[in-house]
Amino acid sequence: MSSNSFFLKHATARDADWQVSYPALAMASSIDPVDERRKQIVVAAADDTGVRMLFFSTLGAILDFRASWAEIDSSARSWLTFTVRWYRRWLPDAGHVRALEQHASMPTDLRLAHCSIGGRLSDDAAFRRYLDNVERHYRRDAKIARVLVPDSTADDIGRCPPSDAEYSLTPE
Repeated sequence: MSSNSFFLKHATARDADWQVSYPALAMASSIDPVDERRKQIVVAAADDTGVRMLFFSTLGAILDFRASWAEIDSSARSWLTFTVRWYRRWLPDAGHVRALEQHASMPTDLRLAHCSIGGRLSDDAAFRRYLDNVERHYRRDAKIARVLVPDSTADDIGRCPPSDAEYSLTPE
């Protein structure tokens, strides 16, 4: 099986609920430059049985890829090696790094979230708690924060809702 069709067979496009939950991650690969170099962000986890990777595209799509190591054959392994080397990869902790290195290769651009996934890789709720940690990291980036909360609205944060007079279209 070619690596492209292997990826498409094992990837699921995540819906708007995921997109609105992770706006900073979605922006991180399109704002120039977040961290040191602009790269597509992949938030991944790996264990002895398989790998799960969420690809945050520069166009706003979130692709959730899952496969067992047994399913990753020689043509897909070359694709996996490419993604491990090219993309900025987040992993929960050193145990996930060891699993990825044992079954694929060591990522060249790696960040650790220093958290654990409180369940199996297939457990969406547990995986989303891990994603929340990575999202918080990017929300602290000044360039992303300015886009998420522009200066014009920053003054309004904490302010009471506007009075009826502020909504009036006629002069008083």
